[in-house]
Amino acid sequence: MTKQELKTALEESFKIITNDVENIEEAQFFAPIGEKWSVAENILHLTQSAKGLNQGMALPKAFLEQQFGKIDRPILSYEGVVDRYLAVLGTGVTARGGFVPQMPENPSKDILLSSFLKHHQTLADFLNDWSEAELDEYCIKHPALKMLTIKEFYYFMHYHILHHRKAILKKK
Repeated sequence: MTKQELKTALEESFKIITNDVENIEEAQFFAPIGEKWSVAENILHLTQSAKGLNQGMALPKAFLEQQFGKIDRPILSYEGVVDRYLAVLGTGVTARGGFVPQMPENPSKDILLSSFLKHHQTLADFLNDWSEAELDEYCIKHPALKMLTIKEFYYFMHYHILHHRKAILKKK
């Protein structure tokens, strides 16, 4: 996927999930999905994930190179990233730490969706600062998948939205 294709795919994915949840009533938005997270918790988790990567993307490239080095393996395709993620999920790994959704006091559906869109658009916009080559050269550490190139991390972020969308659609 080219940088522009990746940006377009990411933007489409977060707009699709937003459209999916806009018509869910507030009470249903916050209700658990069986024993799983509520729609609100899924949205908050995705927002926290975007915020985390945004912090990394805001760092100077030289710092990322110094901190994480360069990738020393073949670059993964989109499907390769998805397969790796699903394999890790298959081991029982779940969100932890700052990625476990903690609802703010007096949460609002509108505020959660607005924050979700803002942080995901920021993430998409960071792609403008990177060349095609740099997306495959620089890497950053994912909490479960370990070292990923910037492009691979964006592949993950795109799929991650679609993965949580499946859970949300079960609620609808």
